[in-house]
Amino acid sequence: MMSDPKRLHPISIIFEFLSFLKQVIFPLVLWFFVFMRNDEKTGTLWDYAPWIGIGLVILFTTVLSIIKWSRYTYRVEDMELRIEHGLFIKKKRYIPFERIQSLDFSESILHRPFGLVKVNVETAGGNDKTAEAEMTAIDKEAAFALKRVIAEAKNTGNIALDETEIETKETVLYKITQRQLMFFASTSGRAGLVISAVLAFAAQFDELIPFDKIFKEMEQVVRAGYFIVGAIVFAALLLAWILSVIMTYLKYNDFTLKHTEDDFVITRGLLEKRTTTIPIRRIQAIRMIESPLRQPFGYASVVVEYAGGSSADEKTEGLIMPVIKKQAIASHLEDALVDYSFHVDFTPPPKRAKRRFYFVNLIQAAVVAAGLTIWLWPYGAIAIILIPLAWILGVFRYQSAGWNIKGDQLALRYRVLEQQTVLLRKNRMQSMDVTVNWFQNRADLATVSTAVMSGGNAGAGVTHIDKKDAEFIYKWYIPKEQIVNNEEPKKSE
Repeated sequence: MMSDPKRLHPISIIFEFLSFLKQVIFPLVLWFFVFMRNDEKTGTLWDYAPWIGIGLVILFTTVLSIIKWSRYTYRVEDMELRIEHGLFIKKKRYIPFERIQSLDFSESILHRPFGLVKVNVETAGGNDKTAEAEMTAIDKEAAFALKRVIAEAKNTGNIALDETEIETKETVLYKITQRQLMFFASTSGRAGLVISAVLAFAAQFDELIPFDKIFKEMEQVVRAGYFIVGAIVFAALLLAWILSVIMTYLKYNDFTLKHTEDDFVITRGLLEKRTTTIPIRRIQAIRMIESPLRQPFGYASVVVEYAGGSSADEKTEGLIMPVIKKQAIASHLEDALVDYSFHVDFTPPPKRAKRRFYFVNLIQAAVVAAGLTIWLWPYGAIAIILIPLAWILGVFRYQSAGWNIKGDQLALRYRVLEQQTVLLRKNRMQSMDVTVNWFQNRADLATVSTAVMSGGNAGAGVTHIDKKDAEFIYKWYIPKEQIVNNEEPKKSE
């Protein structure tokens, strides 16, 4: 019975142990190596201090993990998910069903042999950093039963405590192929994240790693010639790219998007399988992203901005289609997202706005190129290539920019590096701003930006469009009674 208090699976003790250990591992390793580097032996118990310390930490962590597991229970009662937990002070958390947006499941390699899942309870108005509640390991059937009970209770107002199975119709909208997955992994651009992670990890051991000696060796390498330095940098970037491909492949393997009556259900992952539920009614905007590496091949990624979820978790990025032919997006989603129109014709900025898309970029590129040329002459002169690249990027930004209004939908298209097309419903938009700077005012241009409510306060904007177009968009957005009262658009000059 769902009303009876239930404990998590005993394997939760291992997860709690690893979680506690993760918090102390770096100072513990540092303390251990400080003692081990001391060559002086006293012949006393003090010589075994590192091993005794590690043993005490393991024992203490194990006891805490067992206590935490034994005091954690959950049950369903009075249209609420009731969780009681706490190490020494028992805490009670009652989550009303109407606040629960989704139950998201994940399966690590430790969960799968036992048929278990980790459950994250996502709520509306919850903490942006973490899930409202987390169950580290419960039986998979019990997890799906809990999800069905909550869904049925929200629809009918009654709790099916006997855990009877409720048939749910699912339609597969998208499933990534191995060819698409390899293309997505190869063009993901996550090498920078790998390098940042390695540097952050190395920084934890700055007391142990002889950075001064390494830097002196690097000085000798630099004196040996720029070719060797370039080869080392290339090898490091190549290794980071290979690692990023592997990480992306494991993360998005078997990515599948399903549509139920009210939700999108996403499953993905090879080593850790995740199941994420996105309530369709909580979707605030649809974003189609075309990176410079994928756009020439006609591919794009589709992301939904939705309210709720924990923004610190990558799963809340709302990625529903990692890579798909752009012309195929509408056929996959228009039946599920009937309020959105995917076939739109964009109104571009006027021709007089073209130079404003690259003028500032050219100045910035010229300053950087001049600085590098002077500092690293003669090799730094290669930085001059930044100037034509800045001009090309500005031209692409001009060609990408555009807007469209169809009924109650606003579509904005713009580019920073990636071209993004954002579809927004009027009733989902939180704000609309029309800004005009001094340079734009001379050419009768303006910038339009808008924001929607989501875990990351997402929004969109398009720059240097005709001022009359900007005023038209603003009047479309504001309530009709304000138009009758002749209220002026919100501008800043």
